[in-house]
Amino acid sequence: MLAKKLPFQVLPFKPTTASRLRGAAIIVLQEWWGVNDQIKLHAQHLADLTGSYTVVPDLYKGKVGLNAEEAGHLMQSLNWKKAVDELEVLTQHLREAKYPKIGSIGFCMGGGLSLALASRMAETRHPLKAAVTCYGSPPSELLDHRAVSQVTAIQGHFGGKDGNMGFSDPATADALEFNLKINNLCKVEVFRYPEQGHAFMNDEDWSIRQRKELGFVDKNIDPKSAELKVRELAWERISQFFTDALSD
Repeated sequence: MLAKKLPFQVLPFKPTTASRLRGAAIIVLQEWWGVNDQIKLHAQHLADLTGSYTVVPDLYKGKVGLNAEEAGHLMQSLNWKKAVDELEVLTQHLREAKYPKIGSIGFCMGGGLSLALASRMAETRHPLKAAVTCYGSPPSELLDHRAVSQVTAIQGHFGGKDGNMGFSDPATADALEFNLKINNLCKVEVFRYPEQGHAFMNDEDWSIRQRKELGFVDKNIDPKSAELKVRELAWERISQFFTDALSD
């Protein structure tokens, strides 16, 4: 049975390196800003690191937040359950396109959606192979910790100085890890980066300016150089995690 028509635009990214993971695709999910240059850079970088086909679905359907107020409004207006329904359709399209080994990764809001999608797919015959969240968690009703940890490998990345209470702060990271590891059959890893704030993976110029304006990083440092080793460590962990999970 053919999948329904996709309700959003999907941006595709193929590896520009020699590395290839046959039949592997990773869904890359946007921050609260929408599909901007930073998320596109993340998608291409991940494709190059893993050799996977990566795709960025435009969940805001063309809208992009140009400041925190606009981004907050867009995120609050997003129906998360509907978004997960639409992402499930995307997984059907990927399987029809001969990508049976599917993973997901998201940043900020997208991190929560990555876990929510993995939880939804855990209820189907086609669970995700792996799901990564970078500093984000979904509403509790959209995440069945036990079900998802039985069938999908999960990895998380959180900053020790992240102040987004109940979403990506250290207590949220601790609770996520605890609940996933109670009955897990699949790999669960949750990494903490003690000196980092929210959105520490972002190194594009506009994104850095937003991080500084929002107090996520010290205004007196250059995150491109100061956080380089931390970003490289996180990407190394992410790429190895997907390579292992999507090679089976």
